[in-house]
Amino acid sequence: MIKKFRIFGAGEWGLAVANHLSCNDNIVEIYLRDEGKVNEYNQSRLYKNLSLSFNKSIIFNKISDINFLECGDDVINIIASSSSGFLEIVDNHNAYFKSCKSLTWLTKGLDHINGLLFHEIIDKVLSPDIDKCIISGPSFAKDLVAGKPLKVSIASTCIALSDTITSAMETKNFEFETTTDIIGVEVSGVIKNISGILAGILTANSYPDEYIDELIVLSQKDVKNIVSKITKNQKSYMITEAELEETTQSPACYGDMYLTCYFDTSRNRRLGLKIIGRYKLKKVIDKIGTVEGYLSTLTLHSHKEIFGESRVVEAAYKILYLHSDPKIVLDELFS
Repeated sequence: MIKKFRIFGAGEWGLAVANHLSCNDNIVEIYLRDEGKVNEYNQSRLYKNLSLSFNKSIIFNKISDINFLECGDDVINIIASSSSGFLEIVDNHNAYFKSCKSLTWLTKGLDHINGLLFHEIIDKVLSPDIDKCIISGPSFAKDLVAGKPLKVSIASTCIALSDTITSAMETKNFEFETTTDIIGVEVSGVIKNISGILAGILTANSYPDEYIDELIVLSQKDVKNIVSKITKNQKSYMITEAELEETTQSPACYGDMYLTCYFDTSRNRRLGLKIIGRYKLKKVIDKIGTVEGYLSTLTLHSHKEIFGESRVVEAAYKILYLHSDPKIVLDELFS
C-alpha cells in the first residue's frame, strides 16, 4: 500500500532514507530551511557527496510551506535533522505538528540546551498523545545508497505505526527490529557517541581491542542505569527488565556501539584518535566538525538529576572538559 511521507531536514541519512522510500513506490516530500538547496535539488536531482540521484517523484519544498498544509491521518512525518535542529523544527511549526497523529525521527542524541530527549520535546511542545517512533542503529547513508545489508531498531508507542513504517521501508538488505522501548533506543544513541570517543582514545593510547570490548559492556550497563532512572519519572514509558536487556543487545545499542567504537567513519571515534599526549581539543573539533559525543558528555554531566551517574560519561568528561591525563582516567575506568 502506497504511503505518503514528509521528511524534515536534509542530512545525508535523511536524504538516503527519503530516496529509499521513494524507490519503494511511496510518495515522498522533503522540507528544507535552505531555499537555495530546494531549488538546487529540484533542478539537479543529485546529491554529489553520495553520488545519489534522487528519484524523479521526490519533491523538495521550503519548510515554511508546511505552515499552510494539513496533516492527514495518511501522512507519516519524519524529522531527519541534527540534534540541534530538532526542537527548532517542532517549535517553529508546532501548529502543523499538533495536527498530526504521529511523529517519527531519525535524529540521534538529545537537546543540549535543556537536556531533553526527543520524545520529551514532543510531549512538552506538542502533546503526549501523539504517537511517537524512532529509527536508530548502525547505519551510514552511503551504505543504504549502495544497497549494503543494514539492520536497525524501530521503537514506537504505537505498534501499528512501526508496522506501517517497516512495511514501507524494509527490504532484504534493510531490516528492522521492533521494540516499544523508545527511551532505551534514544539513550543508546546518546551513549554510543560518547563511547566512540573513548574507543578512539583507547586506540590512540595503544590499549588493545579487549579494552574496547569492555568499554561496550560498561556502556550497555550505563544505558540500563540511565533508562531505569528516567522511566521512574515517566511511568508511561516504563518497560520490563527483560525488554531493557533486549534493547542493550539490539542494533540501536550493541550494534551501533560496535560500529561507532571500531570504525573510523565515526566522527566521535576520529576525535578520540587525536587525543594523545598534549592534544589541542579545539583545533581537532574545528577540523572534524560537530562531534555529538563531545556535546552529549557535557549535557549528561550537567544534568545528573535527570540521567544519574555514568562511569563512561564521567571518564569522557574528565578527559574532554577537565583535560585530565587520558591514561590515568582510562586505567581508573577499567580498574
